[in-house]
Amino acid sequence: MGYATANSAVSSALNQLGLPASWLQPTMELVARESSFNASAKNPKSSARGLFQFLDSTRQTYGGSTVNWNDPYQQTLAGLRYIKDRYGTPEKALQFWDKNNWY
Repeated sequence: MGYATANSAVSSALNQLGLPASWLQPTMELVARESSFNASAKNPKSSARGLFQFLDSTRQTYGGSTVNWNDPYQQTLAGLRYIKDRYGTPEKALQFWDKNNWY
């Protein structure tokens, strides 16, 4: 797993969800900051894991057991829905991240 896989997952998920292509770069920046493009990344101090570093509670809200959380594409679909719901755009999520070191 790396940049190319994450880029492909984000591009495909944006298309499937009907979100603007302009979201690609800022979403990739969030993924870089959160997981360094590692779909298996785990935070040793919390339940955060995956490309978007979802906590257990966030995973439950955005698909729970119906999502294969080992699949980067499914992680990305959930991640984009979360970004849209909570921040409206990935740029606003990055602004929040810049202030708080998390989003």
